[in-house]
Amino acid sequence: MAGPDHLDSAREVLIDARKLLTDDERQMLLSRVHSLVYWVGMLIPEHELLGGSEIDLREVVYNLTSKDQLTSEEIAQVNELIRLIKAKEHVLERRLAHDPMTLDTAKAMVEETCGLLRAIDELRTVETVEKAEFRKADVISRLEDARRWQKFVESIKTAP
Repeated sequence: MAGPDHLDSAREVLIDARKLLTDDERQMLLSRVHSLVYWVGMLIPEHELLGGSEIDLREVVYNLTSKDQLTSEEIAQVNELIRLIKAKEHVLERRLAHDPMTLDTAKAMVEETCGLLRAIDELRTVETVEKAEFRKADVISRLEDARRWQKFVESIKTAP
């Protein structure tokens, strides 16, 4: 016969089950990940487990992006880091799309995913100054598009 500990753990499962992420919440959070501009203001995760090793991702990205010129070894490091981050981001996105979890866990996962996307974007800008300027103009253009879209949606909401 099950003791009181069994009942307590069964109650915890019931409480957690009531707090599980709904399909609507899941779709809303996934749409944030796929938003063109949601990740722009996100912080790059400080520590991240990539390729079986924990690295100080924020510091590594800063060090690589703050250099004027990169050596061929550093360029190879940037490309490998982008590959590892993309793999981790895809895993997180699949988990977010399919795994049962609480809303708080899902929000933390969205924040981490968007931080990884931000890191990828930052690392892509180190390839050349021209590419960096192009990507900057692209992000600014997407921000302006999003603002125009938001103003349009707001005007429709307030229209009689």
